[in-house]
Amino acid sequence: MNRVALVTGSVKRLGKDIALRLAELKFDVVLNYFNSGSEDSARVTEEVRAMGVDVLCVKADLRKVSEIKKMFAEADKKFGRLDVLVNNAAIFERADFFDVTEGMFDEFISMNLKNAFFCSQESAKMMLKNGDKPCSIINIASLGAIENWQTVMPYSLAKTGIVKFTKLLAKRLAPDILVNAIAPGTIWIEGDENRTAANEDAGKYPMKRFGKSDDINSMIEYLAIKNKWTTGNVFVVDGGISL
Repeated sequence: MNRVALVTGSVKRLGKDIALRLAELKFDVVLNYFNSGSEDSARVTEEVRAMGVDVLCVKADLRKVSEIKKMFAEADKKFGRLDVLVNNAAIFERADFFDVTEGMFDEFISMNLKNAFFCSQESAKMMLKNGDKPCSIINIASLGAIENWQTVMPYSLAKTGIVKFTKLLAKRLAPDILVNAIAPGTIWIEGDENRTAANEDAGKYPMKRFGKSDDINSMIEYLAIKNKWTTGNVFVVDGGISL
């Protein structure tokens, strides 16, 4: 029986590449999407299936706890187990402090923090039923939780919450479930729109390039398969830009 991984926000960009890497590693995969179209979800579903593993694709609005619960119920019904959760779904937008509205603020907290909290809650219920221990929850944080990005305050506040949540949850769920976070630098995905970075800024990185999905996936692979002891840590994968 294959191990099972659920990746939120996983039919585009980094989430898609994480899901495909886990499929490559012979995990059965639960994909999640909401705003992405049905064509994108169908295409990624077939890409995962072509790797010889089973796949479930669930449309769910992760701002709503009821839909989170429904998604995990579908995963439980199909697979009966969960070994890895990757909390990847998030939104990013620049806005000056004086332009942030209550609606914008609530949306950032909901999509960048609340959904990770309640997805983790539902996943932990499934994981604690597994015979194989430890399982793993991997949160995608951000350098915005570590550095002071004044043009994305609601985003950075939510991602700072992810960092603290990672540590609190790691302590609560040990020793059965390992909880860690990855804080990426800019990830440039060829063929996908990168609206938040200019290609010429890559030279500002000590490693002289933006990150690639493989740079994040190498850490995903470690945390999902090889890690048996490390918990409550935030792994900065940023090409040295935070130096």
